[in-house]
Amino acid sequence: MCIRDRSNIAKKRIFSMKRTLAAILAVSMILSVTACNDSTASGNGDNSGHTTSSATDDGNTEQKLRSNPIAVDADGNIDMDVALKYETDVDALIKKLEAKTPDGSKPVSENTNEETLELFNYLKSVYGKQIIAGQQYSDASQFENIMYYNTTGDMPAIMSFDFLYAQGTDTPDYTQIEEAIKWHNEQNGIVAFCWHWKVPVDMSDKSVKGTAFYSDEIRDFSLEKAVTPGTDEYKVIIKDIDTIALYLQRLETAGVPVIWRPLHEASGAWFWWGVKDRDTYDKQLYQKLWYMLYDRLENYHKLTNLIWVWNGQSKKATVNANTYDIGGMDVYPSSEDHSAQIASYNTLSKYTDDIGKMSALSEVGYIPDPEEVFKADSKVKWLYYAPWCKEFVCASNGSGAVITQLGGTPSVNTERMSEEFLKSVYSSEKVITLSELPDFKGTTKKIPEFIKSWKFNNPKLTIENDKLTAYEQ
Repeated sequence: MCIRDRSNIAKKRIFSMKRTLAAILAVSMILSVTACNDSTASGNGDNSGHTTSSATDDGNTEQKLRSNPIAVDADGNIDMDVALKYETDVDALIKKLEAKTPDGSKPVSENTNEETLELFNYLKSVYGKQIIAGQQYSDASQFENIMYYNTTGDMPAIMSFDFLYAQGTDTPDYTQIEEAIKWHNEQNGIVAFCWHWKVPVDMSDKSVKGTAFYSDEIRDFSLEKAVTPGTDEYKVIIKDIDTIALYLQRLETAGVPVIWRPLHEASGAWFWWGVKDRDTYDKQLYQKLWYMLYDRLENYHKLTNLIWVWNGQSKKATVNANTYDIGGMDVYPSSEDHSAQIASYNTLSKYTDDIGKMSALSEVGYIPDPEEVFKADSKVKWLYYAPWCKEFVCASNGSGAVITQLGGTPSVNTERMSEEFLKSVYSSEKVITLSELPDFKGTTKKIPEFIKSWKFNNPKLTIENDKLTAYEQ
């Protein structure tokens, strides 16, 4: 999420996402393996002789697990003795990456499974011709999607979730993972994930509790130490990455491809991983963290379901083009603005167009007008857009809480767009909504339970131009 003015409202739209733990991750299967296959030249170490775990939806790990098993201890936590044996040789990895010519016609991952390749090829096929409607997920109430459905008869094609409460430094919340699986497998939707990565507030003073991702809330956590093996910060980072790898593996085993956007908005100083000063840039600290994350997920864990999004947003945060498929820009204008965001596109295209990468509005404060994006003289090509949640699309009470009527019906936030505008966007031939997606491998088309429940509680309501009537009832 973009934090331009450091306002309390901006913070609330992240922190309001935390809920009581609502679901327990489906059974984690424990199996024994002799080694973690094919550790590459970019790192070293193995997990031989240790118990490993992968969470699956039906317990059929041996048949469904396609990436390397991840080492855990007897309590199901990341086995740090094993995890720390593998270290990314950043210099060797960069040398290997620089020896390859970027090829935007295929995913950067060499592990890509069939479902993920199908999604990637679909994204390439529509890029520059249409724009895919997206939405940031807030919570299980799904007020944003109810608003879209009630207003337009349809829903966004992409739902962007967040690993905010699913890492080693915090109490995990598995709801978003389970909702993401339902969104793809039961509604045939596209899944994206970002990660507001929280680290300990104070590494030097153990009496200080809590975690945070905002730089101004962190007293002592060094990005330089985080990318330096042997430090306490490094151990935190490795544990978090491997924990997230377990959750990505949960999605993988469920057959869910992920548009994966970690370490976002790196051009600013508001997140601890950002390029905050000259020293951070000179030492390439953000880049080293990116390469560590990429290497562990791709070359060590060998996840097969990732389409990578680089959301660095400036030259000072650029990384090798062979480590991402899509370039993302997060745009939050200070006043209502439904333009094509040409300036942001021009900034991003300097780093992505010549190497065949797709560009996306990975977060927006205002939905772009497709007529502006695709007007005759426009050179803008946005793959998708994803507005932030709650008050960014739904009418709210001024503090971020969504206003509901008629037993739980949210409405359009008319301070950000008119109902007529939203209808025009969702009816445009240039915009791809949920009902217009092709059938993806392993998916069905069912009316979501949250829509069924809402309609049951509001039996007198009728939906004009219901585009989901063809879905299984």
